[in-house]
Amino acid sequence: MIGINAILMDAFFVVLGLFFLIATSWDWIRSLRRKPQKVFYKNDRTHTPAEKFGMLFLVVIWCGGVGAHIVSKLRFYSDMSHLQAGTVERIEIGAQAVTDRQQISEIVAAINHPEWYSARRGHTADKVSLVVKLISGKQYNFEASRYLPGEGAGLSSQSPSGWFEVEIFCRRLPASLKQAGIKLPDCFTYFGKPLRCAVQ
Repeated sequence: MIGINAILMDAFFVVLGLFFLIATSWDWIRSLRRKPQKVFYKNDRTHTPAEKFGMLFLVVIWCGGVGAHIVSKLRFYSDMSHLQAGTVERIEIGAQAVTDRQQISEIVAAINHPEWYSARRGHTADKVSLVVKLISGKQYNFEASRYLPGEGAGLSSQSPSGWFEVEIFCRRLPASLKQAGIKLPDCFTYFGKPLRCAVQ
């Protein structure tokens, strides 16, 4: 999903997490305030405050994971939006490298216009490494994959924690790479056999 659809999907998980967090917190607080019952029924099974706290703890961990993923995605989006061609020394795509200043400027310009993105299974071609090396010595390590249903490519990076992958969508990236004589894979292959290919 690209653009508003991807934003709405991530927002749904945020709202869902907040809902469960509020619900389990309120349920745990109520269990602490409830007076112990002196009459027990054979088929009546209520969770103890400790059990409800355990459920709350799991919800907090899940919400933390969702929040960390969104924050990492925002940081990735911001970093790529503010990447400057003048700070880039070279760009390596697979086994090929781009050092021409004009070509670097065009590729960086494509990266500078990211869109919110959540890759769907079957919508991307084979991934290829994309490394942006800066003059300062810093480098960004990405994976680029052609978007099969239409124009554009996904750019993915590991979060700082390394626990999950964050992605952005660069609509003009394949075209800018093509001008530099580099073509992203057009198909998703399985054991060397093409299964799905880009719409031409």
